[in-house]
Amino acid sequence: SCKSSSLWKKAKLMISEGERLKILLKSAQKQILLCSPFIKANVLETILFVVPDSIPVRIVTRWRANEIAMGISDLEVFDLANNRPKTQLELLNNLHAKLYLADDDCLVGSANLTGSALGWSIQNNIEILVPARTTDPDIASLLEQLDCAVLATSKTRAEVEAVAASFELAKFFKTEELANGNNVFVWLPSCAAPDKLYEIYRDRWTDVVAKGTREDGVADLKNLLTKNGLSRAEFKSAMQDALLMRPAIASIAERVSRGITNQVGFKLIERARPDLTEQDVEKQWRIVKDWLSVFFENDMH
Repeated sequence: SCKSSSLWKKAKLMISEGERLKILLKSAQKQILLCSPFIKANVLETILFVVPDSIPVRIVTRWRANEIAMGISDLEVFDLANNRPKTQLELLNNLHAKLYLADDDCLVGSANLTGSALGWSIQNNIEILVPARTTDPDIASLLEQLDCAVLATSKTRAEVEAVAASFELAKFFKTEELANGNNVFVWLPSCAAPDKLYEIYRDRWTDVVAKGTREDGVADLKNLLTKNGLSRAEFKSAMQDALLMRPAIASIAERVSRGITNQVGFKLIERARPDLTEQDVEKQWRIVKDWLSVFFENDMH
């Protein structure tokens, strides 16, 4: 009836996405998969608490140094996984999907394993998790793609932690330099055709772009990459990592992923490069947006 349907909807609204997730995981008899780009250690600990040690748990996430430095994700999830029986932590750098699986039942949607996403914070996000089954073709396809994830190791953790620390240090020194009036400016890309960078990477004399654009691309690549012979997919992944090690780019990427206006973009460029004229700021913003669109299209909404 309409009345019972309305009551069900009201009851559903009273349950946070986190509580719905715990209900799903408690039902597991054989296996659990937690797939989330962002994972906070306290949230993972809460989630794992409801799962018996006898149930194998596979966790798939991503570790990007800037996200670790900003506290969006925690490296301590490695310790939680490493100290729990039958638990495996895997990394997939281009992960954007959120999927939680208990045997053949799933929840899929927008919520990461963070307090604000699961409704466990003072200021919560508006998120959604909808039920699905592993027999759904889209879910089956996603599970196949997750097979590309690689096992997280203590060495990987140490490497990401070191880069994250240098990221924070770079932001500190940049703040100090500006406060002391030092004329030190951060790197921003100059090539106006980032979609052609792989061709430039493969052949610095390519004619796919005009000479000036090609020269800008060669200069940008010299600043970002030293390894030769990468496939297109490897090149994109390497560029993502290299760009996220640049504090100004990483900061802008994080803001753009949440949606910003051109006016805010101009201010971000001005902050990074106070030496630029107003016209150059607008041009630089267009270039940065194009780079983010090419190399981080899955994160740009």
